[in-house]
Amino acid sequence: MNKYLIPKQIFNNINEIDFAKLKQQGINALLVDIDETLIPRGINDVSPQAFDWITDRKDEGFTICLTSNSKHPLRVKYIAETLDVPAISMGFKPFPFAFWRALKIIDAKPQETAMIGDQLFMDTLGANLLGIYSIHVKPMNPETFFLRIWMRLAEDWVLDQINLSQVR
Repeated sequence: MNKYLIPKQIFNNINEIDFAKLKQQGINALLVDIDETLIPRGINDVSPQAFDWITDRKDEGFTICLTSNSKHPLRVKYIAETLDVPAISMGFKPFPFAFWRALKIIDAKPQETAMIGDQLFMDTLGANLLGIYSIHVKPMNPETFFLRIWMRLAEDWVLDQINLSQVR
């Protein structure tokens, strides 16, 4: 299995992540995907749960940047402003420049940063290519668009191939 597709941690959702443990590992910055990680795709408002989750991470001392491949920059901007964190839209993950831009915005180094996202071929791959600690979460909702359905099937196959001993 390609090491760049293997996340460091896998969880069902963002609420299962042990942030105290990440702090102990020297992680103090978070890149967080928006769609299907923090907020369901197509939802244009921030739920109280998402707001509280971001607030809790900031209270724990994490610097945060939202990263999205969304082609709707006004939606991403609205979510970021509501959460009072910076964000990039149309990031073109997994390409490195999306991650470099986010790291520059929050003045963080790859080795002190974790990427939290729901897509192996975007979030995990891009993070691993740059040495960013990758955390994969299951998407919040099933896909409805046929191309995304195929991508999720491929991701499920990859996840099934990963030996759990390879995930820390």
